[in-house]
Amino acid sequence: MIRSLDAREPDLSAAPDHPLASVEPVVSDTRRSIATANVRRALLSGVFAPGQRIREVELARALGISRPTVREALQQLVHEGILVAEPYKGVRVAEPTARGVVDATNVRTLLEVQAARELAEPAHEAGRAALRAALARHLAALDGDDEEACEDTHLDLHRAIWEGSGNAMLKRIWPLIVSQVRIAVLLDEETHYDHERYRADHERLVATIEGGDPAQIEDVFRHHIRWRERDAR
Repeated sequence: MIRSLDAREPDLSAAPDHPLASVEPVVSDTRRSIATANVRRALLSGVFAPGQRIREVELARALGISRPTVREALQQLVHEGILVAEPYKGVRVAEPTARGVVDATNVRTLLEVQAARELAEPAHEAGRAALRAALARHLAALDGDDEEACEDTHLDLHRAIWEGSGNAMLKRIWPLIVSQVRIAVLLDEETHYDHERYRADHERLVATIEGGDPAQIEDVFRHHIRWRERDAR
């Protein structure tokens, strides 16, 4: 289900003779980011099928927001690779392939290993504290058996690794990587979460970073990410 935002945002296009009809409405970063998150969640939870065309008007109505806000959200998702823009045809849901999963996994593995190694450095204790907090939230979500919360906190944990590394470039790349991770999971509709395995794997990731051994970090992270790839194929 698509989460609706505040429906009171004015739709100026509905009144073409209004004196302000030609003025582009102001869109706050918060409203745009919430809209993008809601559309992303709808796409990645299977509300729209791969290849399906996205109708801007219908989406704006469902979300209770203006078309300019929806348009900016869609542009962001095109940038992330979740949607595909086609000249004169509009926007449709991307159709992921097994080759795409492999490519994304190869890139993610290299970058996440690097992020974990940097996070393990003595100078990044604050980042490791944030990682421990993210792990605690993920374990609590697993205990609650809330699949949506499990997925959100799972991704937040990995985000904490990238952002906690202190590497500005990795932080900028993360939004592209996280979308590919979610798309990979959607390739297999039979994918189910094994909560006990998730718990053990993520506790191991955090413990390995705390241990600070670069070789062990690479081995554990490669195994973790490759397992996710096999699970999605």
